[in-house]
Amino acid sequence: MATEQDTAQPYGEQSDLEQLYERLVETGLAKLAVYAGLGVFLVWTLFPVYWLVTATLKTRETLLSFPPQWIPFDAQLGNFAALFAQRPEFFQFILNSVIVTIVTTIIATSIGAAAAYGFVAFDFPYNLDFHLPFYILSTRFMPPIVTIIPLFVIYRSFGLVNTLPGLILTYVMFNIPFAVWMMKGFFEEVPRSIVESAMIDGHTHVGAFVKIVLPLVKPGLIASAIFTIIITWNELLFAIILSQNASAMTIPVGLASFITKYSVQWVNMSVAGTIALVPVLVFAFVAREQLVSGFSMGAVQK
Repeated sequence: MATEQDTAQPYGEQSDLEQLYERLVETGLAKLAVYAGLGVFLVWTLFPVYWLVTATLKTRETLLSFPPQWIPFDAQLGNFAALFAQRPEFFQFILNSVIVTIVTTIIATSIGAAAAYGFVAFDFPYNLDFHLPFYILSTRFMPPIVTIIPLFVIYRSFGLVNTLPGLILTYVMFNIPFAVWMMKGFFEEVPRSIVESAMIDGHTHVGAFVKIVLPLVKPGLIASAIFTIIITWNELLFAIILSQNASAMTIPVGLASFITKYSVQWVNMSVAGTIALVPVLVFAFVAREQLVSGFSMGAVQK
């Protein structure tokens, strides 16, 4: 009776699967399969963006036609002007989103970086330097929809409903936990000896933080800022509840307004969606090197 040891392959002998993989590598089929898989994934990911952008160049009839027109041969370049002619308040939506996003990003990233530096640079009793960041992050575990009613009641009492400061305060509160948790990992990569050397040279902790540490974690700071920008720019739930007139509405609320009780303004919504998509893509493209550097921090041991 053959035992398991007798039927096992000799040490060093390749299995049929390994031999097949080597033959695929030698013939170049393995690389071709990888590229084909990446191509399919790329098409699957970018097709909604392509459809959104091309929809801005179509009429409503062409957009809803079947079979669909994949390439807009008769481009309607006037759709962009038509959007602002029909909905002039969309200028206000764009301005509101820009103000809220910029101010929120500056405040949330600054507070998050300072808090993360404090957790790394100082020793807390009872291991709180580890537990406190987790407790801060745990505030994001609760679904935002749970907080919207009490938040609306509080804001109405203080006159913050339908105001940009109200939206900014809300977004800062919900972005700080993420910024603290993300920045803490970047600050941990900075050797403590650098901070100690700065202190010996006469710097305070504030001076060491601003002049020495922040330049070292600049890629991580930019990565945190990009995520804060994306989250704030695309947020809809709080914006649609806390802003009820055009003076405080942001782009996501403006996009939702194209879906009415009787119809959906597909062309205007496509144009507005493309406009909302462009700033984040441009910013991420400009800061792509810092973004990649921020993601790679900590991947290689020093």
